[in-house]
Amino acid sequence: MATDFYISIDGNDQNPGTEKNPFLTFERAKEEVSKAIKANSERITVWVKDGTYYLDKPIIFTPEDSGTDKSPVVYKAYPGHKPVISGGKRIKGEWKPYKDGIWMCELPEVKAGKWSFSQLFINGKRQIRARFPKYDPSIPGKSGYIHPAKAQLEWPHTYIKYDPETFTDKRWANPKGAILHIFGATFCGNLQWRIEDIDWDNHTIILGEGGFQINDIVFGKIATGIDHRSLFFIENVFEELSLPGEWYLDGEKGILYVIPEEGIDLRSALIEASCLKRVVEFKGTQQNPVHHITLSGFRIAHTETTYLDEYEAPSLGDWTIHRGGAVFFEGAEDCTIEWCFFDAVGSNAIFLNNYNRRNVIYGNIITDAGDSGICLVGSKHLTLGSNHAYPAENIIKNNLIHDIGIFGKQTAGVFISVSRDNLVSHNHIYNVPRAAICINDGTWGGHIIEYNDIHDTVRETADHGPFNSWGRDRYWCLQQSHGPVSHGAGDVKKDAQRPVIIRNNRFRDYRGWGIDLDDGSSNYHVYNNLCIGIGIKLREGDYRIIENNIFVNCVNPPGFHIGYEYNHDRFERNIIYMNSKYDNPEVDLDFQKGKSGGNIYEIIGPPLCGPWLECCDHNLFYNDIGEFRATVHYRPLGEKTVHYNLDEWRKLGLDHNSVYADPLFINPEQGDYRLRPESPAFKEIGFKEFSMTEFGLLDDFSKNRYIDTK
Repeated sequence: MATDFYISIDGNDQNPGTEKNPFLTFERAKEEVSKAIKANSERITVWVKDGTYYLDKPIIFTPEDSGTDKSPVVYKAYPGHKPVISGGKRIKGEWKPYKDGIWMCELPEVKAGKWSFSQLFINGKRQIRARFPKYDPSIPGKSGYIHPAKAQLEWPHTYIKYDPETFTDKRWANPKGAILHIFGATFCGNLQWRIEDIDWDNHTIILGEGGFQINDIVFGKIATGIDHRSLFFIENVFEELSLPGEWYLDGEKGILYVIPEEGIDLRSALIEASCLKRVVEFKGTQQNPVHHITLSGFRIAHTETTYLDEYEAPSLGDWTIHRGGAVFFEGAEDCTIEWCFFDAVGSNAIFLNNYNRRNVIYGNIITDAGDSGICLVGSKHLTLGSNHAYPAENIIKNNLIHDIGIFGKQTAGVFISVSRDNLVSHNHIYNVPRAAICINDGTWGGHIIEYNDIHDTVRETADHGPFNSWGRDRYWCLQQSHGPVSHGAGDVKKDAQRPVIIRNNRFRDYRGWGIDLDDGSSNYHVYNNLCIGIGIKLREGDYRIIENNIFVNCVNPPGFHIGYEYNHDRFERNIIYMNSKYDNPEVDLDFQKGKSGGNIYEIIGPPLCGPWLECCDHNLFYNDIGEFRATVHYRPLGEKTVHYNLDEWRKLGLDHNSVYADPLFINPEQGDYRLRPESPAFKEIGFKEFSMTEFGLLDDFSKNRYIDTK
């Protein structure tokens, strides 16, 4: 027998929870759900009606709230309704004019030290904390930043210098508590610090707590170092409150200051501020998991930022991570988040932490998130014996993720670390500051990345591409410590035990490396991908099979970088179609600057002995300069660069059975990269045609009722 309960903002927890007499809170509904579970109901649905449910603490689902495979528990938006689960509060104070278009409102809770917030929303729109320089939202990426002054800085950093010619002309009465957002000099990501003070006479910004958002374990100063190439802004400064849409909270006085946008009357507007960092938690253990609970059809909003909370490096990839999100899983099995809308949450939208199995994230919209979209992160130090403290066999499918990384730039649409056997499929990811999908290490592997539609990535950082991975695992560390090994590439499969499959995706971009298998990434099978504007990079890894892909007009040609000696990499039956006019002006390395030159390959630091790859053959290439060309930068890097024609290339043992010929795309000008029946790719290299109509979201995504919200 099915059981139904109802929640409404007009309800009462003394009610029986029927449609006519609903409950008011999720907590009350959970009590009755537990009773229904014990009564062996076949299916339990809690229908939630329209309204904003402001929480004073997260909704926590424990093992006692679990359903079963035959009797799942579903918390679901009532048909046609769009309920909001809010981690914030509504501000209803009295608004008074202050000066210069600024309005003010006294908040006793703030003055009493009971509340502080870092996000403010007016009529559903996130407002900008008063900052210098000003941000122009019409120019995404690096707008609203200035460079530090040239100076000799200590590392780790305790201060930076500013140029008074470009810095603010205002003197801040209380700089302590302002927040510095700054890119490292190599633009791997950004770092945040609370400002301790400003020495105006010596043009010095003194840093307090912070600076832990990028992993400096491996590369130290290279990853987190700051110099005159960096870009920064400072927010949370009262004197910089000057434009419509900006705000400032004076915590000591308990006063909120706002300059409303044109047409906004603060006295009647809906004004909401963040409070909680998490709104929903699925919280169990490996031994006693929470399971078979679904959350369906909610808008999730108004959560706090976390970029100054605790971070940690889960492995040796570039990332550090805050283990938190608006929805947080730990010790969960067979739970689902579907058809929800994560609207401008302050941190990560969804975080699967440590032990998680077979959870499904399906059909959601994630936009304007402060950090990453969906994170799956385990803990190596906890994964001992029978303790499987990592996510595995989870499904991330049919989600729309875009315009994320508002605060954190070392972020991704989907981030995976210390995990195995997860499926990332049919997602549409775009407008992100770094990679769309990132795998932080080679631990276990077994992931499948398929049918995703990814574009407009690496908009605010350098390096990377739509997909990025690292493999700084045991063998990579051995290589870095002892140099090249002359008897094969070693047993990288001790860590990268299962192949990661990247197939049937469309990657569209004109920046970054593309499919960036960086620093030891090993045991990958990459096939049937359409790569427009981007290539692939194989660096310091092994057992990579790259076959049956199409690479078109790459700004960085396919390349093999700092290769392992006697590796087992294979590059076969790929189509490479290059146009010399495409370039990447953001690349900083001297030997990569300028246009691609129509290169088919670009090799950086090939192995010093043995073949460069186990096999590089049966490929088809074509370019606008009318001849094959490959460029090799030999070690030591930058001292010897050689350009090869096809005959010279073949003398190196490469591409003996490959052909230089037009692949005959059907209509490349209109983005149709299917091959004509007479294409030489079929006969000459054995290319296998793959579907180009299945990328991205599935047809049923239209069920998400928030699809037109953004």
